[in-house]
Amino acid sequence: MRIGLVTLCSLRGQIDANLEKIEAFTRQAADAGCDLVLFPEFSVHGPWVTYDDAADPAELELQAEPIPGPATRRLTQIAARHGLAIGAGIAERGLAPKPFNAYVIVDANGVRHVQRKLQPTTSEMDFYRGGGDAMAPFRLGRTSIGVTICADNESPAIHDTLVGLGAHVIVQPHFDCIKDFQNAGASWDQILDFNRRDTLKRRARDLAQRLGVFALYVDAKDPCADFHERPHWPHRVTGRSAAFAPGGRLLAANPGNHESLLTIDIELPT
Repeated sequence: MRIGLVTLCSLRGQIDANLEKIEAFTRQAADAGCDLVLFPEFSVHGPWVTYDDAADPAELELQAEPIPGPATRRLTQIAARHGLAIGAGIAERGLAPKPFNAYVIVDANGVRHVQRKLQPTTSEMDFYRGGGDAMAPFRLGRTSIGVTICADNESPAIHDTLVGLGAHVIVQPHFDCIKDFQNAGASWDQILDFNRRDTLKRRARDLAQRLGVFALYVDAKDPCADFHERPHWPHRVTGRSAAFAPGGRLLAANPGNHESLLTIDIELPT
């Protein structure tokens, strides 16, 4: 199976524009022979976080969509046009006012899988509710795949559960925030080095090494191009995507801080 990992800069509330970018990268992934293309957390609706002064929870409640709904129908159409499956982050409307921070897998036949983030972070809690403890892998061909969204990757019990249920691959969509209080650096290069040594190692490489699975870390690109733009924001997003083989060997990684498509081949033991 060939899989594409897309580092994407999606913008808050700009659903049509975000979906257009998703289709453009899906076309590239199809041209590269991918069977599945993966996008980051928040990729359809963009990031809704408390440190964005213009983000209003009431507006997200209006924009959030049921699954299936308009966005997943468009993703299904994109998947059908290009002949592959797509993973994307979406704000899912449910029965309560706050939506779920969800991740969907769709193909030409519609929605194949939904994973809801189990515990929103502090900067998300005004916008999203938690997804409980529900998790299960899904199958694409003969490959069993689990999804763990951003900070949920801090819980080894989640990885253990998915692998216990038969997952061979863990997909890790992120809006990977490096916090100012971590003192990670004062430039994109320093932040990216911190990501490599810290978050990427803990959440992906160590997982692949410990449990013998493929770990696919798919990060967003920060909407701020200039490192010093909006200095009051307490977070930076690295735009680093990477894939690790069972045992922790690095298969591929992008340089970070720009939109990109990585392609990797997953070969399961016979």
